[in-house]
Amino acid sequence: MVLKRMRDMFVAQINEGLDKVENPRVMLNQYVRDMESDIAKAKHIIIEQQTIERGFKKKFEEAEQLETKRRNQAQLAFDAGEEELARKALAEMKYYEEKAKEHKESYELAKNQVKELKNQLETLEGKLQDLKDKKHALIARANAVKAKEHLNASFNRIDSESAYREFMRMENRIEEMEIKVNSFADISGSSSFTNLEYAGEVEKEIEKMKAKKKDNGELLASKQ
Repeated sequence: MVLKRMRDMFVAQINEGLDKVENPRVMLNQYVRDMESDIAKAKHIIIEQQTIERGFKKKFEEAEQLETKRRNQAQLAFDAGEEELARKALAEMKYYEEKAKEHKESYELAKNQVKELKNQLETLEGKLQDLKDKKHALIARANAVKAKEHLNASFNRIDSESAYREFMRMENRIEEMEIKVNSFADISGSSSFTNLEYAGEVEKEIEKMKAKKKDNGELLASKQ
């Protein structure tokens, strides 16, 4: 008996663990949390990428402005007959021209990456909304299936348990007792009815029996 209880407790603990693992509500809520976490990470990455994008844009614009400035300075120096100064300005102009090109490429790349990340984020947010919309319906369907499983298991357990069979046996026993009691009541009621119906005739018979007894007594006394 003790071993059976221990086994039942062990099986119940395993089933409870499985129910938790396979609980649709828990799993769907976990999916939602995971997607929300991914979206939060994606937004953080986008913010970082936008900061990088703005940094490259700023460097590109500054290099472009310096390139234009050195070009103008070189022209002014050349017009003033200061060729060495013009050469120096042109060298710096070329440097900033190269830097502007480099920063522009980095800026364009970062901008495209931000655009791609935003598109992915939009897709992910759409999927998250779809999951949220479907979650309650899926949970309701899963709960209905779970409830049906529990009911089926309960019916099977009731059919197989000795306690239920004993209960049914006791119910049959009580029914038999009720039948016996009711039958006795019917017989008693029928006898009462008969006594009342033939009361007069019964009294006549009693009087006859008394008279006969009296005659027999007198006859016996005369013989003595």
